[in-house]
Amino acid sequence: MSVFTGAVHICCLDESISTRGDPAAWGKAVALTLLEIAAGSGCSFALVHFASRGQFITNLFRPGEYTMRDKLSAAETFLNGYTDFETPMSEALRLMREESFENADIVFITDGECELSQEYLEDLSQEQSDHGFKVTGILLDKDEPGMDFSLKQFCQDIYRTSQLLGDDIVRELVSKRV
Repeated sequence: MSVFTGAVHICCLDESISTRGDPAAWGKAVALTLLEIAAGSGCSFALVHFASRGQFITNLFRPGEYTMRDKLSAAETFLNGYTDFETPMSEALRLMREESFENADIVFITDGECELSQEYLEDLSQEQSDHGFKVTGILLDKDEPGMDFSLKQFCQDIYRTSQLLGDDIVRELVSKRV
C-alpha cells in the first residue's frame, strides 16, 4: 500500500528522553507530514506516541473527524521516559484488529535504542506474514550516524536522518510501499 492509495496508516513515534531536542523535532515533522499526506488522500491515520513500557498515547485521525486543534495537540505531545518498542508495536497491532486499521502499514520513528525479545520478534513476524503489513523504520540518528541495530530486527526498510533530510525521507516513503 503506498502512502497515497492505502486506506489507513499507523505511525509510531518515539518520544523517550533520548529523542529530546532535534530528534524529537525531526520525528514530529515526519509524522505530521505523513498525516497531511493521509488527509489529502482521504485516508485514516493513527499516531502512536510512545516512551516507556506501557506509556503511550494514540491519536486517531479519521477523514472529516478531527480539527486543527487535534493536530496541534498531537504535535505538542512529548512523553519523556525510556524507550520500549513492544508497547507501540502492540498498540499498532491492536489498531489493526480493533480500529479498522487492518490494511495499515507502519512507519516506526525512533532513535533506535531498544531491543525486542526473540519471542516477540517471532510473534511480530508471524503477524506480518498473516496480515501482509510492512514496517518502515525512520532512524533519528543525525547526531550518531550508523545506529540501526534495533530496527533491523523488524523493519523491512530503514531511512536515516543522518543521510536524508525529512523531506527526502517523506519523498522516499511516498515513492515506495510504506
